[in-house]
Amino acid sequence: MNCLRSLDFIKKIDNKYKKYGLKTILIHAPEWEFEKDHNNILRALKKYKIKFPIIIDKNKNIIKNLKINFWPTRILIQNDRIIYKHIGEGGYKKLEEKITSTSRVKTRKIFKKEPRYAKFPTVYAGKRKGGRISEIKKKLKFGIVYIDGNWKQNDEFSKGDGFLTIRTKGKIISLVAKSVSKKPINLKIKLNNKFVKNLRIDVPQSYDILKLKDNVSKVLSLETKSELEVYSFSFR
Repeated sequence: MNCLRSLDFIKKIDNKYKKYGLKTILIHAPEWEFEKDHNNILRALKKYKIKFPIIIDKNKNIIKNLKINFWPTRILIQNDRIIYKHIGEGGYKKLEEKITSTSRVKTRKIFKKEPRYAKFPTVYAGKRKGGRISEIKKKLKFGIVYIDGNWKQNDEFSKGDGFLTIRTKGKIISLVAKSVSKKPINLKIKLNNKFVKNLRIDVPQSYDILKLKDNVSKVLSLETKSELEVYSFSFR
């Protein structure tokens, strides 16, 4: 989700400055095992309308050489030399300023001030990212995935069927998941114990579950009768 939020700002910068010589290249360092699959990468490029050249850094050798251990990271290179580097989200205004000063471009800037973006932490369901799983309780804490049913926590994801419940943040709630059978399955969505909608889950990707009018914390419950792999919840 951090990369997807950053992508919107990078698209704006690329659209503005590519005519002045800026070349944007994405380095894709897979976070999950399914993100190494070429078909899944092509599907994501189409879904998010990404037209930049992309390098698949399957074993993370490129980012290791660039001393990057967190993404998104933006690096500006001129004449084979790194002249700007920002790790994590943010820094879009400074990046634009560096681009215009380096290329000596005089034009109306995109960012008069640093743009605002959501900073809510991702909630992980797998062990590797420190995901916390607990049986359902009366009082729910943000950051824990509460289970009711047949669930097993693996390295990258929690797998099973039944109920998953979390406390939410933000106005847009997203879920990284996939159907175990590779056939579309139905996910029943409830908010504060009220049915909202059904969501179809099939291929591994990020799904927007809900778009809310406010960012007041709520209780989100998901019910599946078919086996599902759940990787993370994110908020913006």
